[in-house]
Amino acid sequence: MRRVSGSLKFNLRHHLKRGGVVVYPTESCFGLGSLPNNPHALRKILRLKKRPMNKGMIVVGGKVEQLQALTHFRQPEQWQALTRQWQHSSTTFLLSANKNKVLPLLRGAGRYNIGVRLPHHTGVQNLCQDLNTALVSTSANKSHAKPCRTKRQVRRLFGKQAIVISGKIGKYHSPSSIIDWQSGKIIRS
Repeated sequence: MRRVSGSLKFNLRHHLKRGGVVVYPTESCFGLGSLPNNPHALRKILRLKKRPMNKGMIVVGGKVEQLQALTHFRQPEQWQALTRQWQHSSTTFLLSANKNKVLPLLRGAGRYNIGVRLPHHTGVQNLCQDLNTALVSTSANKSHAKPCRTKRQVRRLFGKQAIVISGKIGKYHSPSSIIDWQSGKIIRS
């Protein structure tokens, strides 16, 4: 995925601020995304996926600073340790959520952590940096169905409800691992 041009960047920002959803290529499949703090957009993603409200969603960023406000991690050493982990793998880590910044719809009903990741997919990194924001990143599929791996599948499922961003998915064949940072427990491998 190329860098976002000026007019497209403006249109995407406007779309996202109004509660819009985007579909974009990630490391293993296409992902559905929105601004992480927009309740209308989060409800739309849950509705599009037919996903239960108790499941949380992951947030990706183009740089660590885009993820910091969402968590209670405040010490630079903590972020340095996470960044070292992200240099070696595209792992999602569950961190204690900043409840003032993270909506229950994003965390998942009754949950107090948030999944964050610095992706290894250049297109996702560029998208977050061009838009100057972190994005929700959940697989583009209906709940319990296989994620979309082609633009054609994405357009068929979500083309009228989301802006589809062109690009190639990465070479990973499965979604990111999820690890609870505090306990080290592997939630998804």
